[in-house]
Amino acid sequence: MFYPRSVLALAAAFAGILSAQVNQPAINSNAAAAYESLLRLRTTATVLHTTAHPDDEDGGLLTWLSRSQGVRTGLFTLTRGEGGADLTGPELFDALGLVRTEELLAADRYYGVDQFFSRAADFGFSKRLDETLDHWGKEEVLRDAVRVIRLYRPDVIVSRFHGEPRDGHGNHQAAGVITAEAFLAAADPKRFPEQLSEGLRPWQVKKFYRSVRDDEKGALKIDTGVYDPMLGASYRQVAATGLSFQRSQGSGGRLVPSGSSISAVELVKSTLPPGTGPELGLFDSLDTSLRGLSSIAPSLHLEIPLAEIERDVTNAIQEFDARDPARVVEPHIAPALRNLRALIQNVTNSQVDEDAKYDLLFRLRNKEDEFMRAGNLLLGLSLEALVDPPPSTPDAPPTRPFSVAIPGQKFSITATVTNRSSVHLEEIAVGLIVRGHLEVSSTPIQRTSLGNGEQLKQPFDVKVQEDAEYTRPYWSRANSYRDNLYHIDQPQYVNLPWAPPEITATVSYRVAGVRFTLSEPGRTVVSEPLVGEERRLLMIAPAMSVELLPRQGIIPAGRRNQSIDVHANVTSNAKGNADAKVHLELPPGWIATPGEVSLHFDHESEVQNADFKLTIPAAAGPQAAKTYIVHAVAQYDGKDYGEGYQIVAHQGLEARHLYRTAAAEFKGVDVKVAPQQKIGFIQGVGDIVPEALEQLGMKAQTLGPSDLASGNLAQFDTIFVGIRASAVREDYKTYNHRLIEYVNNGGNLVVEYQTEEFDNIPYGPYPLHMGRGSERVSEEDAKVKILDPANPLFSMPNKITAADFDGWVEERGSKFLSQWDPQYKPLLESNDRDQKPQLGGMLEAHYGKGTFTFISYALYRQLPAGVPGAYRILANLASQAGKGK
Repeated sequence: MFYPRSVLALAAAFAGILSAQVNQPAINSNAAAAYESLLRLRTTATVLHTTAHPDDEDGGLLTWLSRSQGVRTGLFTLTRGEGGADLTGPELFDALGLVRTEELLAADRYYGVDQFFSRAADFGFSKRLDETLDHWGKEEVLRDAVRVIRLYRPDVIVSRFHGEPRDGHGNHQAAGVITAEAFLAAADPKRFPEQLSEGLRPWQVKKFYRSVRDDEKGALKIDTGVYDPMLGASYRQVAATGLSFQRSQGSGGRLVPSGSSISAVELVKSTLPPGTGPELGLFDSLDTSLRGLSSIAPSLHLEIPLAEIERDVTNAIQEFDARDPARVVEPHIAPALRNLRALIQNVTNSQVDEDAKYDLLFRLRNKEDEFMRAGNLLLGLSLEALVDPPPSTPDAPPTRPFSVAIPGQKFSITATVTNRSSVHLEEIAVGLIVRGHLEVSSTPIQRTSLGNGEQLKQPFDVKVQEDAEYTRPYWSRANSYRDNLYHIDQPQYVNLPWAPPEITATVSYRVAGVRFTLSEPGRTVVSEPLVGEERRLLMIAPAMSVELLPRQGIIPAGRRNQSIDVHANVTSNAKGNADAKVHLELPPGWIATPGEVSLHFDHESEVQNADFKLTIPAAAGPQAAKTYIVHAVAQYDGKDYGEGYQIVAHQGLEARHLYRTAAAEFKGVDVKVAPQQKIGFIQGVGDIVPEALEQLGMKAQTLGPSDLASGNLAQFDTIFVGIRASAVREDYKTYNHRLIEYVNNGGNLVVEYQTEEFDNIPYGPYPLHMGRGSERVSEEDAKVKILDPANPLFSMPNKITAADFDGWVEERGSKFLSQWDPQYKPLLESNDRDQKPQLGGMLEAHYGKGTFTFISYALYRQLPAGVPGAYRILANLASQAGKGK
């Protein structure tokens, strides 16, 4: 019979994955954390909170549950937020999903929760429930929700959303609908029976709540603004600190004042007998005490041993001293853990109903893990596993450890255990757990005890197997722009944030004869010039990482010189000197000059570029509908390398590797540009307009603060203002008057999609207003009507028609203007289903001798996706000079 230890082994990965982060905050290792770990021991209560995206969660409620009530708390977020925009960097789509996963995990460290995801990808803002469910497939997302419930087995679910229009948009509504259905489906053995073959069992959640406003009738109000002197802040304030890590969404820096802060929920369904009075708490009518576990299998008569464990926990809480947390370990925590293990053994050997045994063992083994975590925190035990730097030689000074490990490499790693308490640790044993493609050997260092301040250092020799797989997300999409469900490449980790670390160090020790264990992921030390020393997860990567740029491109049919410049960027992870050769695999008839490029690397992490000019057959360009693929291959040490990774790293977050095939996709596009145009570009965040213009045969000069302050703007025929420049470019705000003067003197200024900061000053030559509730057209196939077909923007040099809006991805556009001066002329009209026609997405105004154009249609999403019409529209925008030019 399959018992829950193997399922719990997966569930226990939560702790390892959540701890495998940079900058673990002190709030999770100080005396407050130790005290909170004791509160967790007195209750079996488990809550699961469900949302649609990162930052949807009620962080105050989660933090109150976990840190004040000691509740085992989980957060199930349907998507990783990859459909949004990145306020802090250039990442979009899957790369943004990695950023927001790490941001949410950083917030989770403050909330104190376990994190889960579904396979659903955020495909952008969706106003309709039916659209969202059509994109995702309702049954598939429901399958994931049911699996998480069966894995985590919560007593209570709190849904952030209702499944109704009040939720704001389709993704939110879907989360509400899915949660309500999963509440019932998780208990039905006929639903998703393949999960039962994994070892999961049906599970009936006892109570289903959803978030409401605190003034709604029947709302259960929870004050998360209560001050906790151990934390030095309220639970809502702690949550706000966590939320501030979600910077890509502009959530940083939100201060929460002291005082009451209400989280309100309403009871939707309950499987418990109705109470006799009004609800006073989430766990009314639920016995969440340790002793209450005896009711699962009454025939085993567990009341007495569970009561003894409860007494030890109560005494530990009463005797806890923040100045000496370890004092309660020997008299209370160790005996309670010994009794708990004896209880687990008795239940395992008992002859009781299989479902009851499963549930009881699940809860008891969860509690065993929590007792060990409490012991580690109370003792202040430190475990660190760091890759050793290469040995120094007389001819070479000491160096830092390598950044990544590569197949075939040998290295050493040292695990260091430090006892920071007054309690003696006995029978210490240090080990290393590795995933399947690493070999480990060591000579165990014997240490019978560790006193206060003493350390044990255990070195290990590690070899990476030649066929080792690279460290990458366990989920992937063949098409980041159109696939709405992730493919799961390693099914054993589905619904978790990440696969476990490549290396995990463990220490086993005894206190009062009772065994405790602690684990920490293996890390390597890197140094960032502006940040200092950082410790990052050890990852396995290829000896040569290859990226071909541009990844998406076009072949203008009207260009006489049919050639394209491409660049193979090769990063060496070889540990020393290395020589590689790079060549391209081309479509028939294409020619690369040179045919091969030799590269020499002097050290690890060095990047070299192999530059090629592609000559295209005359017949290729005019075939506007055809797509061509070019591959780059680096040859090193007898092996071919045809993929590479993007390092997705933001300050304070764990760095991750996003892999892509080293390939470029080129589409033939019938597009023309005005000759000899001089273009200026004000970079915002996450915009590839300069690269797209280069593919059109136009060069863009990036304009910095000195250019805007005193440069000769009149030299430019057109100046583009990149997306969200009003949010991140103070110089754009400061010197905008010079841009308006540029328009007045005959310039052509094109302002792309902006956010609410655009309302802070008069960025346009005449008044215009976006507003906080600015409209968007989220359906990427919504009909677009050209209001002035004769306008040069739609007729010169390319005739823009409705066909240029075919094949768009994610959306038409967002942050449309809501009000504007009559001097502005709307140029496009579009709308979602059941939405009135929207005119604020593209407007033009003549001012003095020049032209000002605002376009909030999502070119910044279409250009990376290689949408031909977006390039044609961009070509026209760039080819217009002001009337006086």
